[in-house]
Amino acid sequence: MPALLVSEKEKLLKRFALDMQRVVRQSTMLPLKDSIWTKKVHLLYACYAIVSCYQGGHNVRTKYSVICSNRNSLKTWTEKSPYLKNNFKLNKSENTAALLRECVKYRLGPTILNRTCKNTNTQRAEATNRAIRATVPSNVTFTRNYKGRVHTAIHNVNNGPGESIVKLCKAAGVSIEQGSRAARGLKNIQRHNEKHKLYKQSKRYTDQRCSKKQELYEIYDEYQEKKRL
Repeated sequence: MPALLVSEKEKLLKRFALDMQRVVRQSTMLPLKDSIWTKKVHLLYACYAIVSCYQGGHNVRTKYSVICSNRNSLKTWTEKSPYLKNNFKLNKSENTAALLRECVKYRLGPTILNRTCKNTNTQRAEATNRAIRATVPSNVTFTRNYKGRVHTAIHNVNNGPGESIVKLCKAAGVSIEQGSRAARGLKNIQRHNEKHKLYKQSKRYTDQRCSKKQELYEIYDEYQEKKRL
């Protein structure tokens, strides 16, 4: 790690691990239009490109990576990172590069891609788990209606809050009349939920989160520096 003190190296190593986790996760989440075989080949080159980027060689990464492939952007991945500083660069030893490539292949290698090619165990599953935990928290025991509450939470995730209530009421034999005040309210809830999802996926929102996280790290560094003085 490019740091002098042991404490600084440990702190930078933790942030580097978070940044590498972020770049690998986004590499797998960004869709490619071709088949899974093409995706495997593309991400295999990306394993080398990621390491090259951290060592200062961004040309290879721009060609093969799905993260830095936006040629209209003047900033590299490390310059946009909330965890690393703009001048971050690893030494160019082959041992370091080989070790990092093996770490990246744990997530971008062909074997793991066969298991996660449809992203069935990533954000979608995490959203479902959060909804289930909110509906049936661990500190409360629902002996009579546990299964029903879990099924309702999953139905909500799959259909959205407004549409879920409409379908459940129809299945129970108490359909909500079209054009009624309740139907209009549920449509507004559904529209607001979909709009919120799209906003959280927008570049503006992700840039704001990145800037906020970077600002919090800088405040933390200043606080730790004052404690040492």
